[in-house]
Amino acid sequence: MVNPNTQQVFMLADYFGSLANAVGEYIDFNKGNMSVSERNSLYDIEIDLARVGGEINMIGVNLVFEDVKEMLDQLEIITHGVKKAVKKALAVQDAINIASKLVTIGTAIISKNPKAIVQSTIDFGKSLNIKM
Repeated sequence: MVNPNTQQVFMLADYFGSLANAVGEYIDFNKGNMSVSERNSLYDIEIDLARVGGEINMIGVNLVFEDVKEMLDQLEIITHGVKKAVKKALAVQDAINIASKLVTIGTAIISKNPKAIVQSTIDFGKSLNIKM
């Protein structure tokens, strides 16, 4: 099995940052069409995604110094946190789509397959119309 390299982890962190920005832009663009509850749920997701991106970024830094297995365990914990964050907005169809793609990314990370990590991340970005 091939382990993700530092560059791939940093790319994943960037994608989470881009996703957080996209959620923020979605909120701004659609705030007049959403209930306060939906808006607050998406705000929470935006914050959680930005936090997760920062945590993944730190994992990339730590990959240089620590055993890969420990990092993958941390990635699994973060993936669980993302799933939890996405569940907050299940009433919003976009959040359901996000959760599905994030689970795919998490599975790819756990499998230690760099091609699957990159492909699932690219697919995720494309589903959100993020140019890569």
